[in-house]
Amino acid sequence: MGDRRRRMRGEEGQAIAELVIVAPVLLLVIVLMIGLGRIDSAQGDVESAARAAVQAAVVQSDPAAAQAQATAAVTSTLAGAGLTCPSPQVTTDTQNFVPGGSVSVTVTCITSLADVTVPGLPGSKTLSATSTAHIDPFRAVS
Repeated sequence: MGDRRRRMRGEEGQAIAELVIVAPVLLLVIVLMIGLGRIDSAQGDVESAARAAVQAAVVQSDPAAAQAQATAAVTSTLAGAGLTCPSPQVTTDTQNFVPGGSVSVTVTCITSLADVTVPGLPGSKTLSATSTAHIDPFRAVS
Protein backbone atom coordinates (compact mmCIF):
# COMPACT_ATOMS: atom_id res chain seq x y z
CA MET A 1 0.00 0.00 0.00
CA GLY A 2 2.88 2.40 0.77
CA ASP A 3 4.34 1.78 -2.70
CA ARG A 4 1.07 2.83 -4.31
CA ARG A 5 1.00 6.17 -2.44
CA ARG A 6 4.55 6.99 -3.52
CA ARG A 7 3.70 6.43 -7.14
CA MET A 8 0.61 8.71 -7.00
CA ARG A 9 2.65 11.52 -5.39
CA GLY A 10 5.20 11.27 -8.18
CA GLU A 11 2.47 11.55 -10.78
CA GLU A 12 1.05 14.66 -9.09
CA GLY A 13 4.44 16.32 -9.24
CA GLN A 14 4.77 15.38 -12.89
CA ALA A 15 1.40 16.96 -13.74
CA ILE A 16 2.43 20.23 -12.06
CA ALA A 17 5.73 20.23 -13.95
CA GLU A 18 3.90 19.68 -17.25
CA LEU A 19 1.52 22.53 -16.43
CA VAL A 20 4.42 24.87 -15.65
CA ILE A 21 6.01 24.05 -19.02
CA VAL A 22 2.86 24.08 -21.18
CA ALA A 23 0.99 27.09 -19.71
CA PRO A 24 3.41 29.81 -20.91
CA VAL A 25 3.52 28.28 -24.37
CA LEU A 26 -0.28 28.22 -24.59
CA LEU A 27 -0.45 31.80 -23.31
CA LEU A 28 2.04 32.91 -25.96
CA VAL A 29 0.03 31.17 -28.70
CA ILE A 30 -3.18 32.86 -27.53
CA VAL A 31 -1.57 36.32 -27.47
CA LEU A 32 -0.01 35.70 -30.89
CA MET A 33 -3.42 34.74 -32.30
CA ILE A 34 -4.92 37.94 -30.87
CA GLY A 35 -2.13 40.02 -32.44
CA LEU A 36 -2.52 38.40 -35.85
CA GLY A 37 -6.29 38.84 -35.61
CA ARG A 38 -5.82 42.54 -34.91
CA ILE A 39 -3.58 42.90 -37.97
CA ASP A 40 -6.15 41.12 -40.14
CA SER A 41 -8.97 43.28 -38.78
CA ALA A 42 -6.96 46.46 -39.38
CA GLN A 43 -6.23 45.37 -42.96
CA GLY A 44 -9.96 44.90 -43.50
CA ASP A 45 -10.59 48.42 -42.16
CA VAL A 46 -8.03 49.89 -44.59
CA GLU A 47 -9.62 47.99 -47.49
CA SER A 48 -13.03 49.30 -46.43
CA ALA A 49 -11.65 52.85 -46.35
CA ALA A 50 -10.25 52.44 -49.88
CA ARG A 51 -13.63 51.20 -51.15
CA ALA A 52 -15.46 54.11 -49.48
CA ALA A 53 -12.96 56.57 -50.93
CA VAL A 54 -13.31 55.32 -54.49
CA GLN A 55 -17.11 55.33 -54.17
CA ALA A 56 -17.00 58.96 -52.99
CA ALA A 57 -14.53 59.94 -55.72
CA VAL A 58 -16.27 58.34 -58.69
CA VAL A 59 -19.46 60.40 -58.32
CA GLN A 60 -17.69 63.79 -58.32
CA SER A 61 -17.76 66.11 -61.30
CA ASP A 62 -14.04 66.94 -61.48
CA PRO A 63 -10.70 65.39 -60.41
CA ALA A 64 -9.99 67.95 -57.65
CA ALA A 65 -13.34 67.27 -55.97
CA ALA A 66 -12.74 63.53 -56.38
CA GLN A 67 -9.43 63.76 -54.53
CA ALA A 68 -10.92 65.88 -51.74
CA GLN A 69 -13.90 63.58 -51.25
CA ALA A 70 -11.70 60.46 -51.32
CA THR A 71 -9.51 61.87 -48.53
CA ALA A 72 -12.56 62.84 -46.48
CA ALA A 73 -14.08 59.38 -46.93
CA VAL A 74 -10.86 57.66 -45.78
CA THR A 75 -10.61 59.84 -42.67
CA SER A 76 -14.25 59.24 -41.80
CA THR A 77 -14.14 55.48 -42.43
CA LEU A 78 -10.96 54.89 -40.43
CA ALA A 79 -12.23 57.01 -37.53
CA GLY A 80 -15.52 55.10 -37.54
CA ALA A 81 -13.68 51.78 -37.49
CA GLY A 82 -11.60 52.86 -34.50
CA LEU A 83 -8.32 52.20 -36.29
CA THR A 84 -5.40 54.20 -34.92
CA CYS A 85 -3.80 55.65 -38.01
CA PRO A 86 -2.41 59.13 -37.27
CA SER A 87 -1.85 60.25 -40.86
CA PRO A 88 -3.19 57.95 -43.58
CA GLN A 89 -1.75 58.52 -47.04
CA VAL A 90 -4.44 58.72 -49.70
CA THR A 91 -3.38 58.57 -53.35
CA THR A 92 -6.19 59.21 -55.82
CA ASP A 93 -5.41 58.38 -59.45
CA THR A 94 -7.66 60.57 -61.60
CA GLN A 95 -5.63 60.42 -64.83
CA ASN A 96 -8.48 58.63 -66.57
CA PHE A 97 -11.27 60.81 -65.10
CA VAL A 98 -13.51 60.79 -68.18
CA PRO A 99 -16.88 59.17 -68.91
CA GLY A 100 -16.20 55.44 -69.14
CA GLY A 101 -12.81 55.89 -67.43
CA SER A 102 -11.84 54.89 -63.95
CA VAL A 103 -10.70 56.24 -60.59
CA SER A 104 -8.28 54.38 -58.35
CA VAL A 105 -7.61 55.12 -54.67
CA THR A 106 -4.72 53.71 -52.65
CA VAL A 107 -4.76 54.04 -48.86
CA THR A 108 -1.59 53.46 -46.83
CA CYS A 109 -1.75 53.47 -43.05
CA ILE A 110 0.86 52.82 -40.34
CA THR A 111 -0.98 51.47 -37.33
CA SER A 112 0.42 50.86 -33.86
CA LEU A 113 0.43 47.42 -32.26
CA ALA A 114 1.91 48.64 -28.97
CA ASP A 115 -0.95 47.22 -26.89
CA VAL A 116 -0.25 43.71 -28.19
CA THR A 117 3.41 43.21 -27.35
CA VAL A 118 4.40 39.76 -28.48
CA PRO A 119 7.92 38.67 -29.31
CA GLY A 120 8.12 38.39 -33.08
CA LEU A 121 5.43 40.99 -33.82
CA PRO A 122 6.56 44.48 -34.82
CA GLY A 123 5.50 47.56 -32.82
CA SER A 124 3.73 48.96 -35.89
CA LYS A 125 2.48 47.63 -39.18
CA THR A 126 2.14 49.33 -42.57
CA LEU A 127 -1.16 48.43 -44.19
CA SER A 128 -2.13 49.30 -47.75
CA ALA A 129 -5.16 48.75 -49.96
CA THR A 130 -6.20 49.86 -53.45
CA SER A 131 -9.68 50.08 -54.90
CA THR A 132 -10.76 51.00 -58.42
CA ALA A 133 -14.16 52.02 -59.78
CA HIS A 134 -15.36 52.86 -63.26
CA ILE A 135 -17.00 56.17 -64.10
CA ASP A 136 -20.44 55.92 -65.66
CA PRO A 137 -19.98 56.32 -69.43
CA PHE A 138 -23.23 58.33 -69.73
CA ARG A 139 -22.51 61.02 -67.16
CA ALA A 140 -20.83 64.35 -67.73
CA VAL A 141 -17.54 65.15 -66.05
CA SER A 142 -15.53 68.33 -66.31
